[in-house]
Amino acid sequence: MRLKNYNEDLVLDTVKLVLKDRKDVKSTRSFVLDVAAYALNRIPPKYITSERGFTHAFVGDWMGDETEEKLIDVIELIAIVNRGIDLVAGRRREMAGSRRKGSAEVATPTDRLELTYFYNIPHIFGRIVDAEKGTPVTQADATLFLNDEVSVSAEPGWQNPYRTSEQTKGYFTFWPKAESGGSETIKIEMRIGFCHDRYEPLSLRKNLKIPGEFFVYDYIRGDRVLDLGTLTMQPR
Repeated sequence: MRLKNYNEDLVLDTVKLVLKDRKDVKSTRSFVLDVAAYALNRIPPKYITSERGFTHAFVGDWMGDETEEKLIDVIELIAIVNRGIDLVAGRRREMAGSRRKGSAEVATPTDRLELTYFYNIPHIFGRIVDAEKGTPVTQADATLFLNDEVSVSAEPGWQNPYRTSEQTKGYFTFWPKAESGGSETIKIEMRIGFCHDRYEPLSLRKNLKIPGEFFVYDYIRGDRVLDLGTLTMQPR
């Protein structure tokens, strides 16, 4: 199991939300991380060891009953984040001023940086069965395409194409590599093609909307799993 401080995600999401209303500062990835570090050093950590733990923590903090105690915690966190923004912005202005002293004012590299987002594509899984018998289809090749290109796996061992087997009872699974860009969200067309010598080819298409985040996650998140359910292939 992998140990994780759940509050990292909570703080990063809060920083992102607060910065939307802080038009007085220019947000960059390094700026966001500096503010997040400031806030994380001022709140107690909350460690979890599983995807289920992450989901329970998320539901409890953001989607549960809005008790007075929880509302106070949220208000305090927002206040800490705002203090962090003021502190980090002030330090950067001082650094920029010292670099410009005695020379014409020019834009620093930090001024030109745009906020970079990472798009963590969900862990994808499903099952293939015979349309007539309902039994698992084994030795079928499933290939994942994202925007008509064969998807690159996030880590070694996650094969694409994926071949179903008796051991996995017809299940297939993919973990695509995260992408990056400057938009808060991106849209991706997902397509999975299935082929087998004894079955008609099958193709599944689905449009995905992926939110931008500040980290590439190197573990499976329980709240970001795409279950495609049971699919059927017609015998030839």
